[in-house]
Amino acid sequence: MCTSSMVMFLITGGQEFNMEGPDVPVVAAPGSDIILPCSIKPKASEQSHVSAVDMEVKWSRTDLNSAVVHHYMDKIDKNEDQDPSYRGRTALFKEELQYGNTSLLLKNVKVSDGGQYTCQVDSAHQKDHVSVLLKVEGIGGAPEITVLGTDSGGVLLQCDSKGWWPVPELQWLDSEGAEVRAGVTESCEDGEGFYVRRSLTAHSSDTNTYICRVKWGQNVMEEKIDITGNLHYWKTSLVIYTTGKHHWRGKPVSVTQYIPVPQSSYLVCLCQECLILRSSSPETLLLFKCHIFRHSHYYSVLRSITDAV
Repeated sequence: MCTSSMVMFLITGGQEFNMEGPDVPVVAAPGSDIILPCSIKPKASEQSHVSAVDMEVKWSRTDLNSAVVHHYMDKIDKNEDQDPSYRGRTALFKEELQYGNTSLLLKNVKVSDGGQYTCQVDSAHQKDHVSVLLKVEGIGGAPEITVLGTDSGGVLLQCDSKGWWPVPELQWLDSEGAEVRAGVTESCEDGEGFYVRRSLTAHSSDTNTYICRVKWGQNVMEEKIDITGNLHYWKTSLVIYTTGKHHWRGKPVSVTQYIPVPQSSYLVCLCQECLILRSSSPETLLLFKCHIFRHSHYYSVLRSITDAV
């Protein structure tokens, strides 16, 4: 009986194998779960598979001084030396080891996970490895336009988008699709990817429609804002409304209506001080609080809006 067990060990542990990995990079989005493929195949054509149960499997980061990502040996996980950033996020498919599957499951992918990985398998008679490149690419959220106020005789607009990796291109366009001169694109990185921002000052001589476009590769998202009215010296009425999301004091609100104000009212709109009137319905009515040249007219306008709500 003892002799039989020894013979079985020699057949299993002495098998020669080839290692297989992906020929192309593995692409994952931040926050997703991904499998990094790796497997061993028998060199002998008459064998269907080779077991890795009794072998040592070690995943590491080649580009991070061979930091340990996951370590399996003696039929158990041995992650005492595992890099802290991977703790609790890695696993092998234990039931698949008998078929030579040494792939790694990586959970909750982070931007910092992108890089070169090594899958190394050691048996009693052989040691081999393959490399796997992981690319983290995040498709961010739709751009959001915020009206910040006035600047140099115009309306200061700001466009933001987050959750991208790598950094996308952010553009301001006019109604014809031509790029409008704007400020420098600002970007910063957090755990969910890149956050991008770009500002634009809209003047009365420009188009009344502006489009904020964010794109990376084949992914394109847009948000549009229309500015109607005579902006000269802010002595006539100004109506601002958006086709998507708007922000008030850092919180998103939906603009479902806009109130045109007669030119005779001589209102100056300060968008930093927005007044929100809520009705009993889910819609939100947004009114820009205005500096008034004719106080009596302001009260009548506000009263009529309040009565309507």
